[in-house]
Amino acid sequence: MLDIGTVLFFLLSISVLFIYRMTRAGYKSLLFFNNDLAVDKRYNTAEKIRVVQVCLGFSFFIYHSIIFFGINNTVLFFFSSIIISLLLEIIGTNKGLIFGKYSYEPSLCPGPMIRNVPILIAISWTGLIYMALVCTMIILDGAVVSSINISHIFLSAFLVTILDMVLDPIAVDEGRWSWDTPGKYYGVPIKNFIGWFFNCSLILILFSMISSPHVITNPYVKYIEFSPGILFVILPAIAARPCFERNLNIAGIIGLLFTIILVIMSYHNFI
Repeated sequence: MLDIGTVLFFLLSISVLFIYRMTRAGYKSLLFFNNDLAVDKRYNTAEKIRVVQVCLGFSFFIYHSIIFFGINNTVLFFFSSIIISLLLEIIGTNKGLIFGKYSYEPSLCPGPMIRNVPILIAISWTGLIYMALVCTMIILDGAVVSSINISHIFLSAFLVTILDMVLDPIAVDEGRWSWDTPGKYYGVPIKNFIGWFFNCSLILILFSMISSPHVITNPYVKYIEFSPGILFVILPAIAARPCFERNLNIAGIIGLLFTIILVIMSYHNFI
């Protein structure tokens, strides 16, 4: 009999791999590149799908975290991560600190905003950091462990920063956000990537200080235990496709290589 974790994981996987792409660019885009980017009639509908994806992923990560980190640690991590991410984003958009001076385009960023920052961005940040943390545990420990150390913190921050080198160029090209002084990397300044590393490190350092050990009483199959990390591994390759479609070729190559490297680094722990 399927449990809720298995159902949520496969729903999330199918959604990430197929549904948004098919909604926005049609079913043919699942097999072929979409070269007609000027025509984007389904954008608003696809963005509603994106909100559902983020909420579904967030719900699954909370469920996963409760199992492997415990309720108290889960509340501490997700609450602190959202608050810190939101505060740093507000500082960035309004003061130009941390990430550089930038602004969001409200019409292209779904959901409510606080001080010019979409709440969905802070939620997405939290999900990415959690996925990267589990991916790090696959690589370093071969299991999800309830306590984290300096190696987990900085490898997770590094992984999230590399992923941003694939995701941010797409968002800038679509006009979701932009910097007052564009950088040389597809309009993204180097300061932004330093900010990503700082944000992720700060959240995980705080979590390492306030979290408590948690004992897992029941064994779980590896695809459930590692599921957030598995999603993180495939995400750069998924994002590489729209990079190539938009002639963001360096970002696309980074995405493909990143997934290949993560597969190689983590494969032995799946056997």
